[in-house]
Amino acid sequence: MRANPRGGGFTLMELMLAAALGVLVFGVGLQMLLREARHGGQLAQRMQLRSRQRRTLRLLRDDLRSATSWVVAPDGKADWPCPLADRKPLLALTPPHGSPDVLYSVGKAPSSIWSGAVLMRCGPAFDLQGRPSFNSRYQNRVVLDAIQDFRIEQPTDLPLLELEVEQRLKGSDQVVRSSAVG
Repeated sequence: MRANPRGGGFTLMELMLAAALGVLVFGVGLQMLLREARHGGQLAQRMQLRSRQRRTLRLLRDDLRSATSWVVAPDGKADWPCPLADRKPLLALTPPHGSPDVLYSVGKAPSSIWSGAVLMRCGPAFDLQGRPSFNSRYQNRVVLDAIQDFRIEQPTDLPLLELEVEQRLKGSDQVVRSSAVG
């Protein structure tokens, strides 16, 4: 390189090399930030799904605690308090006080606002303290949306149920799974 006759400053080539290096470092940093943001979004979505799953399993467990008996995979009964609309009945709970059974079913969503298969609860509404109001009208309510799989199993010779729910993260093959015993 030649010495600058004015005594200081950079040549055009040095400035272009510095700018190219700066753009390269900026691009690498931007890619790292975008990857972290994407990963953080998936983590937040996974935590939100798991929270919904646990809330659903708590609701089901509370219904089980108050039931006098239950039937896993009930079939052959056509007079449920709510229409099933091609959903598969998973669990029928006999509540106290001779009220109709509370029914959990899984299948097609009742409208297009839901993202896929749903878990529905056909039962009484809840009062302000969060307790079922068995003298109220029974209604179908979506409890959980976008279900991949929902299993209820009763181990032989044990008076309990094993519950497991799976949902897939949107835009991913990752499955979020929660389980409970009730």
